[in-house]
Amino acid sequence: MSVGTDSVAPTPSSQATRSRRGRRILGVVLAVLILLLGLSSYFLYRMVTPVGGNTGGTAAVDDGGLVWVRSIYGKSDAPADQFDQTQGVASASDGSLWITDGGHFSLMHFTADGRFLGETKGPSDTPLQAPSRLAIGNDGKIYVCETMGDSLRVIDPSNVTTDAGSFNIPSPVSVAVSDDRIAVGAVSGFAILEKSGKPIKVFGSRGKGDDQFDYVHGIAFDEAGNVYVADSYNNRLSAYDKDGNRLWIIRTGKPSNSAEEVNDNLTVAEPTDAALKGKDALQLPLGLTVDGAGRVVVVDMYDCTLAVFNAADGSFVGKYGIEGADDGQFFYPATVSYDAGRDWFTVADGLNNRVQIVRIPGSAGGIGVAATVRRAIAGPLRACIYPFLLLLLAFIVWLVVRKRRQKRDRGHESTNIENGLTNLEASE
Repeated sequence: MSVGTDSVAPTPSSQATRSRRGRRILGVVLAVLILLLGLSSYFLYRMVTPVGGNTGGTAAVDDGGLVWVRSIYGKSDAPADQFDQTQGVASASDGSLWITDGGHFSLMHFTADGRFLGETKGPSDTPLQAPSRLAIGNDGKIYVCETMGDSLRVIDPSNVTTDAGSFNIPSPVSVAVSDDRIAVGAVSGFAILEKSGKPIKVFGSRGKGDDQFDYVHGIAFDEAGNVYVADSYNNRLSAYDKDGNRLWIIRTGKPSNSAEEVNDNLTVAEPTDAALKGKDALQLPLGLTVDGAGRVVVVDMYDCTLAVFNAADGSFVGKYGIEGADDGQFFYPATVSYDAGRDWFTVADGLNNRVQIVRIPGSAGGIGVAATVRRAIAGPLRACIYPFLLLLLAFIVWLVVRKRRQKRDRGHESTNIENGLTNLEASE
């Protein structure tokens, strides 16, 4: 005796077919995502592995642990498009780079991976005059020093053909920008200004005394508003709080402005007040910046290194880099800036006519697992984040689908058993 039903329960063979098809689809998705993750890892490897430098059997040298990321030589490979007197470089909030080129009298724009985006020579009626060091504010505006023009030029990237304003500053040689202030280093000292250009406080005069300066080629704010200053030819570093009170001052080596002629040779006597001597001493401190760990990082032109100092007291931490023309080496570097979002430094490598992106140990700050994760996210591993998240999402979807399929299969099995019992009872 047979009993008719309105619906037919799925057969084991149809369930197995759907299960195999689902597994194949998920397998293909996972394979694609794994391939994307592998490609990201490859590009990550290419991004952090030097093309030049200490390769090809060259003897290893001690660069302090500096890691080269990338070098940018110009707009293209054409000789006419190569840099000529790279003076300054700074990172915008989106990671792109703005680079001043004194030889071309222009401000050039590049992506973080080195692709040329465009350039400006300023408004046609007031073109840039030998632009040198620069800084970028949180609002995206670019502040460019024009030393010979006694001017600090303001450029708005959204409209580079129009002057966004300028400040008359005698011989500006460095600039830094915070949320509400501008710091400008000059030949004879430095000044703190409001964003409107109104002076808040002016520091120093030209000379060798403790309250005097001889070319402030480097200046930077930290998150608390403290100001750090590189007094280049006096070979000193100093720090000031937000109110202008000096926190500390140290001599970092022989002052270049104290050279004397002895037996027809220029010599500089070893200073008695120098905090650094020997190989630790700086030769000519120029640009400086503050890294993610709150340390002061100074580019030493003549020593071709990045020197790191404790911001609390000016104590010396270490040096990174060596002289040379290979990727990851410097030859008369002029300025340095820090991109916290990517935990890397951008260096205007003067006589190599290029900009280099490098990393040094400890720049992201903090210790432990949290700091390690933060450094990984800020560093080149960010290239793998999205493929990894997609892979993780695919795995979660696979788990959910698998559990739902198992639940459905158990429901089908229970239904088949019940139908079988019903048919059995009906046949009896």
